[in-house]
Amino acid sequence: MKKIPRRDKMKIYGDLLAAISEEAKSQKIVLTRVQVRINVPYDRLKAYISELTELQLIRSDASLEITDKGRKYLKEYKRIIDFMKYMGLTY
Repeated sequence: MKKIPRRDKMKIYGDLLAAISEEAKSQKIVLTRVQVRINVPYDRLKAYISELTELQLIRSDASLEITDKGRKYLKEYKRIIDFMKYMGLTY
């Protein structure tokens, strides 16, 4: 069995924000679809959503919504990933 490398919070937050952003474009956000997309257990997904809400990166009123601060995080996260790929580093 191939071992999957562990992800740090920066990567998980980036993956979660990207998944929420993609889901919001197509239809109402369904947490189980987000869960499958970022590959985390449901209880941990709820904890990450709570953390992102406390950090004011998302709003979770009736549905999940990325805030301006969350969009900025996602933009900067993508810049970091692109830079690392450019330099030949893996993350």
